[in-house]
Amino acid sequence: MSDLMSIMEAERAIHRVLLTYCRAADRVDLELMRSCYWPEATDDHGSYRGGVDGFITFVEGALARFDSTNHVLGNVLVDVDADGRTARCEATCIAHHRYRDATQRYVDMTAGLRYVDRFECRDGEWRIARRICAYDWRRTDPVLPEGGDFAPGYVRGRRDERDVIHWVMTHDRDPDEEPKR
Repeated sequence: MSDLMSIMEAERAIHRVLLTYCRAADRVDLELMRSCYWPEATDDHGSYRGGVDGFITFVEGALARFDSTNHVLGNVLVDVDADGRTARCEATCIAHHRYRDATQRYVDMTAGLRYVDRFECRDGEWRIARRICAYDWRRTDPVLPEGGDFAPGYVRGRRDERDVIHWVMTHDRDPDEEPKR
Protein backbone atom coordinates (compact mmCIF):
# COMPACT_ATOMS: atom_id res chain seq x y z
CA MET A 1 0.00 0.00 0.00
CA SER A 2 2.03 2.91 -1.22
CA ASP A 3 -0.76 5.35 -1.99
CA LEU A 4 -0.51 8.03 0.70
CA MET A 5 -4.23 8.82 0.50
CA SER A 6 -5.13 5.14 1.06
CA ILE A 7 -2.85 5.00 4.10
CA MET A 8 -4.39 8.17 5.51
CA GLU A 9 -7.91 6.81 4.93
CA ALA A 10 -6.99 3.57 6.70
CA GLU A 11 -5.48 5.45 9.64
CA ARG A 12 -8.58 7.64 9.94
CA ALA A 13 -10.92 4.64 9.79
CA ILE A 14 -8.91 2.84 12.49
CA HIS A 15 -8.88 5.95 14.68
CA ARG A 16 -12.65 6.14 14.28
CA VAL A 17 -13.00 2.54 15.52
CA LEU A 18 -10.90 3.43 18.59
CA LEU A 19 -13.08 6.46 19.35
CA THR A 20 -16.23 4.41 18.82
CA TYR A 21 -14.94 1.81 21.27
CA CYS A 22 -14.39 4.52 23.91
CA ARG A 23 -17.89 5.91 23.40
CA ALA A 24 -19.35 2.42 23.63
CA ALA A 25 -17.54 1.78 26.93
CA ASP A 26 -18.55 5.09 28.47
CA ARG A 27 -22.18 4.87 27.38
CA VAL A 28 -22.39 1.10 28.07
CA ASP A 29 -23.51 0.49 24.49
CA LEU A 30 -22.50 -3.15 24.10
CA GLU A 31 -23.72 -3.57 20.53
CA LEU A 32 -21.73 -0.51 19.48
CA MET A 33 -18.70 -2.02 21.22
CA ARG A 34 -19.26 -5.34 19.45
CA SER A 35 -19.27 -3.50 16.10
CA CYS A 36 -15.63 -2.52 16.71
CA TYR A 37 -14.52 -6.17 16.54
CA TRP A 38 -14.65 -8.88 13.91
CA PRO A 39 -16.88 -11.76 15.15
CA GLU A 40 -13.90 -14.10 15.69
CA ALA A 41 -11.72 -11.40 17.31
CA THR A 42 -9.94 -11.93 20.61
CA ASP A 43 -9.39 -9.53 23.49
CA ASP A 44 -6.92 -9.70 26.39
CA HIS A 45 -7.98 -7.22 29.07
CA GLY A 46 -5.96 -8.94 31.80
CA SER A 47 -8.87 -10.31 33.83
CA TYR A 48 -10.51 -11.52 30.59
CA ARG A 49 -8.80 -13.31 27.72
CA GLY A 50 -10.83 -14.81 24.93
CA GLY A 51 -13.33 -14.26 22.16
CA VAL A 52 -15.39 -11.17 21.54
CA ASP A 53 -18.71 -12.70 22.66
CA GLY A 54 -17.25 -13.57 26.06
CA PHE A 55 -15.58 -10.18 26.20
CA ILE A 56 -18.88 -8.36 25.71
CA THR A 57 -20.42 -10.40 28.56
CA PHE A 58 -17.36 -9.62 30.72
CA VAL A 59 -17.59 -5.88 29.93
CA GLU A 60 -21.30 -5.78 30.77
CA GLY A 61 -20.57 -7.07 34.28
CA ALA A 62 -17.42 -4.97 34.72
CA LEU A 63 -19.05 -1.69 33.68
CA ALA A 64 -22.06 -2.34 35.94
CA ARG A 65 -19.75 -1.83 38.96
CA PHE A 66 -19.07 1.80 38.00
CA ASP A 67 -21.24 4.89 38.31
CA SER A 68 -19.39 6.44 35.38
CA THR A 69 -16.36 5.94 33.17
CA ASN A 70 -14.44 8.19 30.83
CA HIS A 71 -11.93 6.82 28.33
CA VAL A 72 -9.67 9.46 26.76
CA LEU A 73 -7.40 8.53 23.87
CA GLY A 74 -3.95 10.04 23.63
CA ASN A 75 -1.23 9.09 21.18
CA VAL A 76 -2.39 6.82 18.38
CA LEU A 77 0.20 5.23 16.13
CA VAL A 78 -1.07 3.14 13.21
CA ASP A 79 1.17 1.11 10.92
CA VAL A 80 -0.73 -0.08 7.85
CA ASP A 81 0.81 -3.18 6.32
CA ALA A 82 1.89 -3.20 2.67
CA ASP A 83 -1.12 -5.34 1.72
CA GLY A 84 -3.48 -2.56 2.83
CA ARG A 85 -5.70 -5.13 4.58
CA THR A 86 -4.01 -5.36 7.97
CA ALA A 87 -2.58 -2.85 10.41
CA ARG A 88 -0.95 -2.68 13.80
CA CYS A 89 -1.97 0.05 16.23
CA GLU A 90 -0.89 1.33 19.63
CA ALA A 91 -3.25 3.81 21.28
CA THR A 92 -2.66 5.31 24.71
CA CYS A 93 -5.67 5.82 26.94
CA ILE A 94 -6.41 7.36 30.31
CA ALA A 95 -9.44 5.56 31.74
CA HIS A 96 -11.33 7.13 34.66
CA HIS A 97 -13.73 4.95 36.65
CA ARG A 98 -15.97 6.26 39.45
CA TYR A 99 -17.56 3.80 41.83
CA ARG A 100 -18.78 3.52 45.42
CA ASP A 101 -16.67 1.66 47.95
CA ALA A 102 -18.01 -0.60 50.73
CA THR A 103 -18.97 2.48 52.76
CA GLN A 104 -20.83 3.98 49.76
CA ARG A 105 -18.29 6.78 49.36
CA TYR A 106 -17.26 7.71 45.84
CA VAL A 107 -13.83 6.56 44.69
CA ASP A 108 -12.02 7.46 41.46
CA MET A 109 -9.79 4.81 39.90
CA THR A 110 -7.69 6.09 37.02
CA ALA A 111 -5.49 3.92 34.83
CA GLY A 112 -3.00 4.62 32.09
CA LEU A 113 -3.06 1.91 29.47
CA ARG A 114 -2.37 1.14 25.86
CA TYR A 115 -4.62 -0.66 23.40
CA VAL A 116 -2.29 -2.74 21.27
CA ASP A 117 -4.35 -3.92 18.33
CA ARG A 118 -4.19 -5.87 15.12
CA PHE A 119 -6.79 -4.49 12.71
CA GLU A 120 -8.11 -6.12 9.55
CA CYS A 121 -9.93 -4.51 6.66
CA ARG A 122 -12.65 -6.57 4.99
CA ASP A 123 -14.85 -5.21 2.24
CA GLY A 124 -13.54 -1.72 3.01
CA GLU A 125 -14.33 -1.87 6.75
CA TRP A 126 -11.66 -1.80 9.47
CA ARG A 127 -12.26 -3.63 12.76
CA ILE A 128 -10.22 -5.07 15.60
CA ALA A 129 -9.05 -8.65 15.02
CA ARG A 130 -6.92 -8.91 18.17
CA ARG A 131 -6.57 -6.60 21.16
CA ILE A 132 -4.15 -6.70 24.07
CA CYS A 133 -4.42 -4.10 26.82
CA ALA A 134 -1.06 -3.15 28.33
CA TYR A 135 -1.49 -1.43 31.70
CA ASP A 136 1.15 1.15 32.53
CA TRP A 137 -0.10 2.63 35.81
CA ARG A 138 -3.09 2.93 38.11
CA ARG A 139 -4.15 5.09 41.02
CA THR A 140 -7.17 5.14 43.30
CA ASP A 141 -8.38 8.27 45.09
CA PRO A 142 -11.32 8.95 47.41
CA VAL A 143 -13.67 11.68 46.21
CA LEU A 144 -13.79 14.25 48.96
CA PRO A 145 -17.23 15.50 50.05
CA GLU A 146 -16.34 19.08 49.11
CA GLY A 147 -15.77 17.80 45.55
CA GLY A 148 -19.51 18.17 45.32
CA ASP A 149 -21.87 17.63 42.48
CA PHE A 150 -22.99 19.80 39.61
CA ALA A 151 -25.54 22.51 40.25
CA PRO A 152 -29.07 22.05 38.91
CA GLY A 153 -29.41 22.79 35.22
CA TYR A 154 -26.28 20.98 34.00
CA VAL A 155 -26.83 18.22 31.48
CA ARG A 156 -25.42 15.09 33.08
CA GLY A 157 -23.95 12.15 31.21
CA ARG A 158 -25.93 8.94 31.43
CA ARG A 159 -25.00 5.35 30.75
CA ASP A 160 -28.14 4.38 28.85
CA GLU A 161 -30.26 5.39 25.87
CA ARG A 162 -31.31 8.61 27.63
CA ASP A 163 -27.79 10.09 27.35
CA VAL A 164 -27.57 13.39 25.47
CA ILE A 165 -25.60 11.78 22.61
CA HIS A 166 -28.67 9.76 21.63
CA TRP A 167 -30.83 12.89 21.68
CA VAL A 168 -28.35 14.82 19.53
CA MET A 169 -27.92 11.96 17.05
CA THR A 170 -31.64 11.35 16.60
CA HIS A 171 -33.22 14.82 16.69
CA ASP A 172 -32.96 17.92 14.61
CA ARG A 173 -31.84 20.88 16.66
CA ASP A 174 -34.95 22.49 18.05
CA PRO A 175 -34.40 25.13 20.75
CA ASP A 176 -37.64 24.09 22.50
CA GLU A 177 -36.48 20.50 22.75
CA GLU A 178 -34.03 19.63 25.50
CA PRO A 179 -32.24 16.45 26.44
CA LYS A 180 -33.30 14.59 29.57
CA ARG A 181 -31.47 15.88 32.66
